[in-house]
Amino acid sequence: MKLLEFDRKKNMVSLTVENLDDLWHLYNFIQKNDVVYAKTTREVKVRDVRGRKSEGRRVLLTLGIKVTEVLFDKSLNRLRIRGVVIQSPEQYEGIMGSYHTISVQPNNTITVVKQNLTESQLKRIKTACKVRSIPIIVVSIDDEEACIAVVHRFGVDVKFEKRLKLPGKLEAEKRTEAVKKYFSEVLKSLQETLKSTDGFLVIVGPGFIKDEFASYVKDKLKEARSKVHVKSVSSGGLSGINEALRSGVLLKIAKENRLLEETRLVEKFFSDLALETGKVVYGFEEVENAARLGAVKNLLVVDKYLRGASDEERLKLEEIMHTVEDKGGEVIILNSEYEAGEKILSLGGVAAILRFSIR
Repeated sequence: MKLLEFDRKKNMVSLTVENLDDLWHLYNFIQKNDVVYAKTTREVKVRDVRGRKSEGRRVLLTLGIKVTEVLFDKSLNRLRIRGVVIQSPEQYEGIMGSYHTISVQPNNTITVVKQNLTESQLKRIKTACKVRSIPIIVVSIDDEEACIAVVHRFGVDVKFEKRLKLPGKLEAEKRTEAVKKYFSEVLKSLQETLKSTDGFLVIVGPGFIKDEFASYVKDKLKEARSKVHVKSVSSGGLSGINEALRSGVLLKIAKENRLLEETRLVEKFFSDLALETGKVVYGFEEVENAARLGAVKNLLVVDKYLRGASDEERLKLEEIMHTVEDKGGEVIILNSEYEAGEKILSLGGVAAILRFSIR
């Protein structure tokens, strides 16, 4: 993300979106009643030389809308921002006051004017402008299933899944032929993924099959040799990818990947909770008390909880976030679509890892 202009007095930022991760940051940054300005297309009625309205045609224009809803459409790689038009070119009639949806994709530029720009929100944008996250392509494979997914900071994008049953080792000839066919099919999907994604390639799974597939990939894709990392997990398929996320295997490869860091923190939270160390709390009142005491090291807030809160709840939550940051803690917004966010959402949507016990 590229920060083009920033005005603290007006709570205004102007940004150029560079990649999919930037869309995720904007999804968490833009809220109801913010005002967004961007170039967009819309069908309009244009008057002819006699002043009569002609047939509608779609034109490119810049609109300002007061936001009512924000949707993150990762399947189409875009952010959809819906709202009421409050600014439009004078020559086009009938637009002011109507609803319009602005579609934001990589390489688009938008300006956001917020009702209230918090320090945590500003920090998120500034961090996104500094960090260049490299996506990770993960192949999770065993004797029964395979999965290929791309791990971004905003989540896991599954590209390929397959289930099968390979012949046993006692049927050596049949197994060799079946493995060859299996590897070929997975490799074909991997090649398609590599065409659109340039990043690390991590192959995970149990036993020797992951090593065999890694050797197969290095032999067939010589240009990918330097990108290949091989790690052990207890299963293949999507569950193997989730295990790699939870265990920190992928974190060692890409420390700046936000989703992996979120997963690590949530796993630490539940580990401390199970061990009854007294260094974690959850629930609004408990977290508020810990923040007031300066005990919060990591404040975990689920995006769905934050976006769904009433105005009164949101103001109280933002006060807690301010307090945590003022006392040197870190605020992490978790993605509710994935396992880490779902776990914290099951506890109410807000939790904290503490510097010290407050029992």
